[in-house]
Amino acid sequence: MIERRWLEQADENGVITRIAYFDNEAAGQPVLLIHGFAEFSCTWEPVLEYLPPDFRYIRLDVKGFGYSSKNDPDRLSLFDFTRSTADFIRSLDLKDLVLIGHSMGGAISSLILNYSDVRSRVDKLVLIDSAGMFEQVPAFIETLAAMSHDNPLLRFANEDLMAYLIMQQAYASEMKISQELVGAYAEAMRLPGSRECVIAAARQFLIPNVPAFQQDLRKLRLPTLIIWGAQDRIIPMEDGEKFHDCIAGSRLEVLPECGHSPQEECPEETGRLIADFLLDAPPAPAPETSTELLPAKAAAPVVESRSLRERSMDQLRQLRDVYKLRMTRLVDRWSFGTIFLLGFIKVLQLLKKLGMRAEENGWRKATGIFLRSEYSKFVLSCFRLNYYHGSRPDNPVSARLELIHHLGEYIRNHSQLHWSASPGWFRLGRRKVWFTDVAEAFYDRTGELLWIEMHFDPGRENFQLLDTEAVKAVMREAVRLINNLRRHDSKEVSRRFSTRLRRWARKVPGYSYAARFELKNLVERLLTATFIHCEFLPDDPVALNARRLATPNLRKYRNPGWGLLNVIARFTPDFREVDLWMQYHHVPVDGMPMQELLADLKHNWGNFGTLPFPPAGSPAAKPEVQYAGNRLFRCRFFVDFEPLLALRRELNEKYATLMEGPATVAGMIIWGMAQHRFFRNGKMLFPVDTDLEGRNPAERELSLVFIRAGRYFDRNNPLSWFINFQKEFNRRLWRTRRGESESYELLELYSMIHPLFYQIGHRLMPEAMSEFVGSMGISILRDSEIFISPLSDLQINGFMTISNLTQPTEDGKTAGAVCACGTRDQIRFYREAMENLAAGYRSFLQPRV
Repeated sequence: MIERRWLEQADENGVITRIAYFDNEAAGQPVLLIHGFAEFSCTWEPVLEYLPPDFRYIRLDVKGFGYSSKNDPDRLSLFDFTRSTADFIRSLDLKDLVLIGHSMGGAISSLILNYSDVRSRVDKLVLIDSAGMFEQVPAFIETLAAMSHDNPLLRFANEDLMAYLIMQQAYASEMKISQELVGAYAEAMRLPGSRECVIAAARQFLIPNVPAFQQDLRKLRLPTLIIWGAQDRIIPMEDGEKFHDCIAGSRLEVLPECGHSPQEECPEETGRLIADFLLDAPPAPAPETSTELLPAKAAAPVVESRSLRERSMDQLRQLRDVYKLRMTRLVDRWSFGTIFLLGFIKVLQLLKKLGMRAEENGWRKATGIFLRSEYSKFVLSCFRLNYYHGSRPDNPVSARLELIHHLGEYIRNHSQLHWSASPGWFRLGRRKVWFTDVAEAFYDRTGELLWIEMHFDPGRENFQLLDTEAVKAVMREAVRLINNLRRHDSKEVSRRFSTRLRRWARKVPGYSYAARFELKNLVERLLTATFIHCEFLPDDPVALNARRLATPNLRKYRNPGWGLLNVIARFTPDFREVDLWMQYHHVPVDGMPMQELLADLKHNWGNFGTLPFPPAGSPAAKPEVQYAGNRLFRCRFFVDFEPLLALRRELNEKYATLMEGPATVAGMIIWGMAQHRFFRNGKMLFPVDTDLEGRNPAERELSLVFIRAGRYFDRNNPLSWFINFQKEFNRRLWRTRRGESESYELLELYSMIHPLFYQIGHRLMPEAMSEFVGSMGISILRDSEIFISPLSDLQINGFMTISNLTQPTEDGKTAGAVCACGTRDQIRFYREAMENLAAGYRSFLQPRV
């Protein structure tokens, strides 16, 4: 009897994944059998007895399924499976290989041929009811991805029943379901993490660019057998015909009265077809050239006697050898300052090799140094929320209290919001807070603070020795200090306010030692509280809509302390709906995870639909400009992105392979902005969500991509240069997300030095610093309604944020909200560039006389 084996793989972080497989170790040609979604290697057992015995049959469990490791549920996409399977083939040093893939395994088998070194090892291909052609995930997989009662993975505790119901979807005839197979699937489903991994994989199950996938298949010159069940209810017969049309010289065999799993339901007929194909004439030679969508990796033969650590380090070295870091790639324009900084970076790299490490992520440290100002905070909006549970409030007081109660409850239940900034020398840090108090601020029309009402965290013990009058005394002193500091420099307001309020708490007479301790605790809770200010919208419908979309003046209504959140709540006149404008301190958190939490809040509370934007270009959509402090301004305007998105679809259909991935919205905008004279020579910064270790989504890492798009332009052939730019941008995105790019390394190195060095470099060599980290930036939150831009002290030429590009407008079309922050001239240039590229991007790609 063949025993199950395991092959250990290490990713770029040294995380070990164990891949389970069976190998009959025959001397003949190797045949790798790759199972489908929610299956594992047992799916091939019914068909094995009908296959010729002289071949070496290897049946693996794809990572996350069967008996393979389930330690990385965030990386279970088709491309993750493909990378893992490619490493498996290299590790076993398989050559003259026959790939047989069912359903998901068929998609993996097709995608893996984009690795040139793996393609050279493959002789034949068999696809059985293969996935890959659909642009909409099959309903069967959507059901398994859903967190609902319809999902059998969640609905049933009995694994045998669960396995039977899943198999029932795949079979044309329930009478053919084998109890032995049901038991095998149920046994695997009982393993820890099995259900969670199936759900996670279902949510990531899609090939995002089907036209590019089809284009790659058309380049194949490989003997291919396609087997399809005529009654497949999961992937229709039309997809089999598409595979047949795309792969030249392929053979399509249709099995009548068979569903999605021919190897289980019709093993004899399936085995006969595969056997005839295996014993057929040798394959035609592979083409001399191939287009690589994915970087190739060197083969790594298994040496069983070596330790796990040695093998892991070998695999890590192979990953690094694919791409050599050269920090000089960060510099496009050389000067004395850039040479000096590069030398300093080399010294840091040497120290890193010698074992020196930073205690925190480089991006997190950089935010504490260069995002300390009030204008460095970012704002996200959430419109038309249902904030009450039960009957609707009928007066302002009950509406305010209802909202504050539910908002405080939401904050308490989400630890991702339990942060505050923490002042330090030359920088801000972040620290966890244990109280989730809400401070309600009341202002007059001029912006002067009238009163602060504290809503203390009911889940924590409050004050035993302080009476109501003592609490009011602290609030009165806080109000006085805040009003005195209203016109001070924005960087210093929180520091001065906290210093003076703490000093007052130490010196105010009339308190015992224990009572003074509680008084100081009250001050700290105020300094880290969530601030909220409530407004009530006008009755007039025209004024109401304009007011709902008007950005709050957050220099007037600010959080004076170190707390993470500052909320402006706007109630409709009938108290039915509330709009929230959430301002976040950028030092503790970042935009993407906060937008995901805001979307979760909207889902949990419920809402009354979408708030339409005014039509782009209409008088109601005129740009809104606000003073942000320090002679900087914010400009928010609406742009019709539909022509740009239509062009993007065309580019992806035609050139996705040449671009080594899709034309991204960010890439198109960055290149399009470089057609404007102000941005042509600028280096752009673009934040990238890395989440390398699969941690809590709200605490994941960010890194940065830097690129100068003006280098990729030629008046005589702009389309070719755009393709080159997008290819390079895709490569930088991919490497940065894997933690393998120069920009990722730069942030990691910067995190090793004292903040004082940042300040010295920024003041003495600002242009050299900008050459490394960009002088301007762009960030996109595609699910946000309105995203108000922050600005760091490094981006001297401004920063721009873009929200959902297809928000409905009042005239039945779509538009996206764009916000730019910078000087008056800079925000005008951002608006000009965005309006030009949104309306005339096609002209950018045409040769200019």
